[in-house]
Amino acid sequence: MPPVQGLRLAVRGIAAVEANPALSDYLTSANLKIVRLEESDSLRIRMTRFPEITFAHANLPRAVVEWPRDALSLTRAAVIVCVSGRIAVTSSSTIIERRPGLHLIPPGDAPLTFETLDGLNEILYISAPASLVSELDVRRRSGSPRPEVPANVLAPLLAFATSLSSGTVGNSLVIGPLRAVAMEVGRALARLIAEGDPSELTLFSRTMRLIVDNHADPRLSVPRLAELAGVSSRSLQAAFAAEGATVAGELRATRARAAKELRERHPGMPAEQLARTAGFGSVSSLYRALERDSAPGDARPDPS
Repeated sequence: MPPVQGLRLAVRGIAAVEANPALSDYLTSANLKIVRLEESDSLRIRMTRFPEITFAHANLPRAVVEWPRDALSLTRAAVIVCVSGRIAVTSSSTIIERRPGLHLIPPGDAPLTFETLDGLNEILYISAPASLVSELDVRRRSGSPRPEVPANVLAPLLAFATSLSSGTVGNSLVIGPLRAVAMEVGRALARLIAEGDPSELTLFSRTMRLIVDNHADPRLSVPRLAELAGVSSRSLQAAFAAEGATVAGELRATRARAAKELRERHPGMPAEQLARTAGFGSVSSLYRALERDSAPGDARPDPS
């Protein structure tokens, strides 16, 4: 695939979708399938595909789109913004929603269905690698709905994202910087959906950021995290208890995930180095964390 690909088209009805080679190729490569598309209006789409990340801006009538999530989709995340109209996103996997019309879909293997519900809908769709959400807390949590994102915070990101999905490929001299901007815009939207306006972050969310950013430091502990967050250890533990978690447990789980990723990228890395790089004080503490965090059948790292 070239470094950047652009696409601009308009089609009406399923038959026209299937007959359009450029659109069919994109849907196949993205593992997406339009299973219903009313012919009351045209599907108009502008799209730019950078290496690893795609921005698509679509205007479409009532439609149903399926994402089966095959083996090539398991490491993909997605951001969906319903700019106007209504959309329903359903799946047995985690979907993080926030008003107005924001959806973040972390990597997973459960199929998803997107359904537009109004006669005309404007949708922004971003497909990105798992790294887009690797530093975010994307667990499914019960409780009150997430607060609405303020318009003045969301509007600049949507403007950038819409311009990035213009479907036109610029001069090759700006492709590199534009790709970097694309990743940052996608990451900022994902963080906004997962965590909200940075000025309104909860103590739990602020501390989870600290854990992700500093987990490799073996000296990081509950008292140190409380100091970095500017609160007492008791207040910090209470904030995590309200989320059904513990500070030590989240720190251990974050280090375990880091160790797993390192093991996948460097299968020959000695256990001592793996433990040290992930922030564990010893190989035995690494083993205990992996045993807690691993699915049945996961193997321990090679201690050689």
